Amino acid sequence: MRRIILFTGKGGVGKTTLSSATAVYLAELGKKTLVVSVDPAHSLSDVFEIELSPEPREIYPNLHAQEIDVYYSVEKFWGKLQEYLKSLLKWQGVEEVLSEELAILPGMEEVCSFLWINQHFSEGKFDVIIVDSAPTGETLRLLSLPDSASWWIKRVLPLQRKLMKFIRPAARMITDMPLPEDETYDALEELFYQVYHLYYTLQDPKISSVRIVTNPEKMVLRETEKAYTYLHLFGFNIDAILLNRVPTDRDSSESFREKYVEIIKNTFHPTPVFEIPQFKEEVLGIESLRKLGRAIYGDRDPSEIFFQDSPFDIIEENGHYVLKLYLREIPEAEPEIYRKDEDLIIKIKNFKKFFYLPRVLAKREIAKATISNNQLQIYFS
Repeated sequence: MRRIILFTGKGGVGKTTLSSATAVYLAELGKKTLVVSVDPAHSLSDVFEIELSPEPREIYPNLHAQEIDVYYSVEKFWGKLQEYLKSLLKWQGVEEVLSEELAILPGMEEVCSFLWINQHFSEGKFDVIIVDSAPTGETLRLLSLPDSASWWIKRVLPLQRKLMKFIRPAARMITDMPLPEDETYDALEELFYQVYHLYYTLQDPKISSVRIVTNPEKMVLRETEKAYTYLHLFGFNIDAILLNRVPTDRDSSESFREKYVEIIKNTFHPTPVFEIPQFKEEVLGIESLRKLGRAIYGDRDPSEIFFQDSPFDIIEENGHYVLKLYLREIPEAEPEIYRKDEDLIIKIKNFKKFFYLPRVLAKREIAKATISNNQLQIYFS
């Protein structure tokens, strides 16, 4: 089974390094691997200490790497659509240089990136595609890919193809405004197909996984909780949390474990949490990445699906919203539930869990809570 593994996390947590180390380890296992950066701040070249390009480049046996460039990608995937946009902008009096810039529409950079992934996956040249994504907030925008595509169709091509066939001859007699040709519509339909195909591929837990990289810092963990909630809500399988830069010296390690590790494991349970030690030297180059890959996964295959399940559901039932949290080995006792802003704090004897509430629940009052078969159901009025 071919795999797509997407790494995300707050900026600066080390996701580029961890995604690169994962790719090197997979290549060493004999899997043909592509690591592709969709982060505009591209740092794959720096991590590998090799100059990369907008097309995949083999940098090591079984390992290819690519840094996506939006202008190169737009020309490659949407040449016909971009030509029409530029001609429309020039007709409106926009200078040619500026029209080149304006023809890159909002959201096009993100969609370009994922069109590359769709192409690589469809071609089947790689066993595993590792995606070094943008910081969490930008990655969450991939959830609106279909909405972005709708934005373009409404503003760029507001008239349907069949209607345009009747209008075009008459319109050309009264205006020199550029009108979309059939090939422009063809290009847009192909764009829609690829966007939706990838969207549903990323939601297939047998193919795609998201791995969230985080650090033992309060603000970073806060963003991780938010990403964890929303990625699950939109149907993306998170198969691991990678807790990076865990202190290794004894005093710091013990203090860290008391303050963070158990809380983190309870917060994201049942999703597995991988603890990754803090390296003393900066991780750069293939050899360092190989060592880091071993430190992350040990003897496990990084392309394994580490977890596949839904840790929670939100349903509407008899006028209430019900949050169903699937927990394991929780004590049979009355749950204590507190609210602090958008955080839900759950205590059951010695068990404690934090949950980031999505907007649909954040403004509602807790009505009651019940426990049955390791499932905690919280009712919101």
